Amino acid sequence: REIQTSKINIERLTKMIPNIKEMTQKDLSEFSSDLIDLLAGCGIALVILPSLKGSYLHGVTFKDGKKIVIGITNRGKYADRFWFSLFHEFAHVILGHLDKTEDITEQEEADAADWAANTLIDNHEYSSFVDLHKRFNRSAILEFSKRMDIAPGIVVGRLQKEGKLGHSEFNDLKTKYELV
Repeated sequence: REIQTSKINIERLTKMIPNIKEMTQKDLSEFSSDLIDLLAGCGIALVILPSLKGSYLHGVTFKDGKKIVIGITNRGKYADRFWFSLFHEFAHVILGHLDKTEDITEQEEADAADWAANTLIDNHEYSSFVDLHKRFNRSAILEFSKRMDIAPGIVVGRLQKEGKLGHSEFNDLKTKYELV
């Protein structure tokens, strides 16, 4: 509640998505204050929350007066999870899920997950990449992530999530954040 923000401006948030995607390639110390300031300019207060024991919660979004609050937990600490969770919460804002009086549905959760995955990595480009590489190697992942203008760990995370890589493969390309 103490975080000062501008008026809610979802159009501005939408326009800033490419700038935020570029931040995935930077160290946490390089982008954190810029991200917080950028979101505040869109009417969003970003809050980092401790992981709740026994909970699978990665993020939460709600309106609080004249601002939107996005809370991201430090659960898992992998940067790819942080970015996916943040973009998932952006989806709830951009897709209008916060304007409802009833709870978010399973379909809206699925829509937010799809929006996040496809905004971080263009779905058409990703499908082509997967079709081209039946087996993935480091150089292919690095080249694709550079072309998509995102951190390679995000590509690895998606490949792992979809079962195209084992959960221990290429983890050295994934960054961990110490979120406090």
